[in-house]
Amino acid sequence: MLGFPLPYRDELLYSTIARHGIHSGTISSKELLWEVFGDRKVLVTSDLPSHLKRIAALYPETVGITPKSLLYKNTLFPLYAPFVGDARRLALIGGLTANGKSSVHLSTGAAASRIKQPIYLRYCPGCIAQQLAQHGECYWRRDWQVAGAECCPTHGSLVNSKIRRHDVHRHQFQAADLEVCPSIAQQPGEWQSDLLAQSICELLSLGPMSVPEFSQWSLWYANLAAAHYFNRGSQIRHHLVRDKVVGFWGADWLSRYRLLPDAFDTNWLNNMFRKHRKAFSYLEHLIVLHAFIEPGWKLAGVVDAVARLEPEQKAPTKELKGTDDNQRREYRGRWLAALKEHCTKQARLNGFGEVYAWLYRRDRQWLMEVNRSHKMPESKHRNTVDWQKRDRDTVRKLMGLRDRNELQQGTVRHSMNWYLNQLEHKASIEKHLNLLPLCRLFFDRYCENMFEYQIRRITDTTIYLLQDGEPLKRWQVLRRSGLSEERLTELTRQFIKEVLGI
Repeated sequence: MLGFPLPYRDELLYSTIARHGIHSGTISSKELLWEVFGDRKVLVTSDLPSHLKRIAALYPETVGITPKSLLYKNTLFPLYAPFVGDARRLALIGGLTANGKSSVHLSTGAAASRIKQPIYLRYCPGCIAQQLAQHGECYWRRDWQVAGAECCPTHGSLVNSKIRRHDVHRHQFQAADLEVCPSIAQQPGEWQSDLLAQSICELLSLGPMSVPEFSQWSLWYANLAAAHYFNRGSQIRHHLVRDKVVGFWGADWLSRYRLLPDAFDTNWLNNMFRKHRKAFSYLEHLIVLHAFIEPGWKLAGVVDAVARLEPEQKAPTKELKGTDDNQRREYRGRWLAALKEHCTKQARLNGFGEVYAWLYRRDRQWLMEVNRSHKMPESKHRNTVDWQKRDRDTVRKLMGLRDRNELQQGTVRHSMNWYLNQLEHKASIEKHLNLLPLCRLFFDRYCENMFEYQIRRITDTTIYLLQDGEPLKRWQVLRRSGLSEERLTELTRQFIKEVLGI
């Protein structure tokens, strides 16, 4: 594509596409999607966009822009890459660069993370002024959108814009300008945010590299605790770890991000110093690293050092030989008698653990085969939601939404997604509509199709023009309604011709 803008340094790809819409004069959000992606149904994502092959193909080969370079330089992917393991990192790269749907927010853990990302796109008024002076336009920088980095190291605290990260307009790219990013006075940033902002900038600048596995991160944190004498042999003294982290960052600041370790043994900080069974967020890693390592460390050096660690491979327990056959038959009989009363796990917990251990060390193959044949079927998921009650309560809320918005002019299309976005349990209701007959009936009856939405927009415009005493002209009605001849449905054309007579 000729004229597609090059991304600025650390500019979100979301911002680059929004600027293209401004440069090309494309008003329609769906038309912009078609120009860039060749698909009008692509969902707009500011942090981890997909279809990167399609976007990279818009540039000439001589520019040297590749899908992977866009991923590492113009998205928030580097926040997650060093901490998810190499296999998952490569799988995420494949999903994001492909021209299709992606479940990356689930795969990275971002959707379920305790670290909640900012609700609105954020900006630094001082940097916006510099961008306008240098480039004649402004753009969204990716380091502004990271939870934990609440300030610009140069100018002060970041400010929420008027644009939501996950807007109800799921197909619209919105550019940064002085209307949505007004120039206001900035407050000084907290020292915690200043410190994290530097590390987050380092993290975002990391390029493609082999990353540590979970076992290597486990060993790294075990060694880190041992270096501070926070261990007793292989056991970590978690209360000392907690005191050091809370003493460095402060309880109030950690509580703000829901990272103050609670009194339970399974809190996130304890788990970080145990065997890693899942990925921890960038913010959790940075909080621990800053608390434990002396100032002056670099994140690239830490990631490289962790990737070089070689955890010891645990040798499997050897099966003992030379056991007496009579003794083996005795223990087999005792274990079979236990399985008649209990399942495998309950048998071990109800006085037969010694028998299990003896057989595991001396007759393991027979024990495993018998246990498989006595395995209890998995219990079905017990329904904890009263779907009938939720159906009734939800349809009442939907009726209230319809009544409040039915006569309002200039509102967006009242589609099923629009109604769902107003509800508290949006995802649950959308996935379980087969259990919600009243809600399903409401959507079938009251959701606007495209014809009804166009008619409502044209009707509102017609009423406005008639109240001002202006004559009805077809081009004027369409323009004020935000429509064009190409986008009109056949029923809308008939309405304009037969009812309005224009």
